[in-house]
Amino acid sequence: MNTIQRKAEAAANHKASLSASIKRRMEVARTNNDAGLINVLEQEMKQLGLN
Repeated sequence: MNTIQRKAEAAANHKASLSASIKRRMEVARTNNDAGLINVLEQEMKQLGLN
């Protein structure tokens, strides 16, 4: 695997990790009926292109 492929794989792994983290946080926010946090997390997902 060359450097470009490793960088692309690392970027994909990073994006997947961010997505999983935000989804976990979103579940907790929904469980706690925290509309403010849900809004912030939705904005974060949009900024990161995860929606």
